[in-house]
Amino acid sequence: MSVLRNGCLLFIFLIIAGCAVKNNGLNGSSYSEQAACLQFYQDLDHVVFASDAEDTGEFRVSGFPYLRSNRFLASFGNSVLSEAAYAQWLEQLRHTDAQARMLEFANLPPGEAAKIKSRLPADSSFQQRVQECGRLLVEKTLSKGLQGQAELSAAAAVPDDYQTWKRIAGAYPLLRFAADIGIDDLHRELNKPFQLPIEQISVAGKLIRYQPNHLTMLTKQDIGRMLEASYQNPLQIPLLKPDQLERLFDHFAPVWEIDIRNRNDLIGAVTLDHSGKPLIDTGKPTVYVKHAYTRFHGENLLQLIYQVWLPAREKTGVFDLYGGELDSVIWRVTLNRHGLPIAYDSIHACGCYYLLFPAKGYRALSGAEEAEPVLAPKQITVDPYQKRLLIRLAARTHYLQQVSELKNAINTKPYRVMAYDLLRTLESADGRHRNLFGPGGIIEASQRSERFLLWPFGVASPGAMRQWGSHAIAFVGRRHFDDPYILEKLLAQLNYKTP
Repeated sequence: MSVLRNGCLLFIFLIIAGCAVKNNGLNGSSYSEQAACLQFYQDLDHVVFASDAEDTGEFRVSGFPYLRSNRFLASFGNSVLSEAAYAQWLEQLRHTDAQARMLEFANLPPGEAAKIKSRLPADSSFQQRVQECGRLLVEKTLSKGLQGQAELSAAAAVPDDYQTWKRIAGAYPLLRFAADIGIDDLHRELNKPFQLPIEQISVAGKLIRYQPNHLTMLTKQDIGRMLEASYQNPLQIPLLKPDQLERLFDHFAPVWEIDIRNRNDLIGAVTLDHSGKPLIDTGKPTVYVKHAYTRFHGENLLQLIYQVWLPAREKTGVFDLYGGELDSVIWRVTLNRHGLPIAYDSIHACGCYYLLFPAKGYRALSGAEEAEPVLAPKQITVDPYQKRLLIRLAARTHYLQQVSELKNAINTKPYRVMAYDLLRTLESADGRHRNLFGPGGIIEASQRSERFLLWPFGVASPGAMRQWGSHAIAFVGRRHFDDPYILEKLLAQLNYKTP
């Protein structure tokens, strides 16, 4: 009887186990492969964290080590997606993680990277293993259907870059009224040069222009066809090939005109010394580019981002809270699905000095009442298929002073265009690769004294240069440069009636 009973129990156990495998659509081999992949990610994360090689440009999705999110991708989380759109969303999240892991792996100390390689299956590279494991675990997630989508939607949401505890401890509700006065004063200062023709803006040093190496202009029809074809996917995201993006970056690349007093006003390439400290090689004028996406009244739009780096914002004295090492200005162009700009906007890489420039056919809105007002100095009506834009930066502060049509090329120096992601794995003087941005996406060497004054507003290290994806751009309220709905909140089409 005991043998019979044990035999029956074993039989029942095997039936239950068999049902479990059948219900998940997986066999024993698949379970083993999944376990091996999850262990691979666990081992990799352990080494990355221990080596301070974590890249925080994208958000790690808790419970899904093979996925990373950003604010644009997270915005699909609460959408009703078709089966094909859900599969594409998962693939975009997986691809984002795979790219970040390649950068993190490149930044590992050689010994730690060798340990990871030694644990890889025979005849498999690190890149192959990341791709194989990511796709295998995505298939598992897809098999969970709507339940899996609900779990993932919550996990993929990206938290904001404000530290609420600081606002509570720093009496933010009271200080915000004083901040309103300071913001109004700053906006008046920033707005003044935009009220003058560019020729009448005062010059402290010598004007030097940096222009792109390639001045090729595309036709409206060329860009329209290119973009129209790029939307042919379930999520309707304009996915372009690298060579197409390169052509768009060349077409919309601005000419930078800077008031030069000393080398701190020169743009250059970002490098690292033996200790990993960032330096700017002004002998190699460089503009770093990346693309992103935004959502505007039901459509997903392409954004072209251009960023310049300068050695410093020179201090005026010991009591200058805003000066310090490194400075950087970001210029962004948002295109509709036909290839026409709907807006241009700009920040410094600290998230400071946000400026919005509506394109022809659009106007700026005041923004939410609970957040600080947005400065929109002028509308840009220059035909982007006939003329290139000229951007004027001030000496020392590198404030944006004017945006106008480029009429002639004088005192120009060529600049090269480099991928922004190179900043996430720079080779230092000792041969090691390091991320320019530290934990939290902040460059420690660029910290400003203003952080001791402005901490109650909840922004981490105000004034410091930071990585894409971590730009809080308001001290009053909460606003992010990469918010996928920022232009929908701040911009209206002239024939579009806002509710």
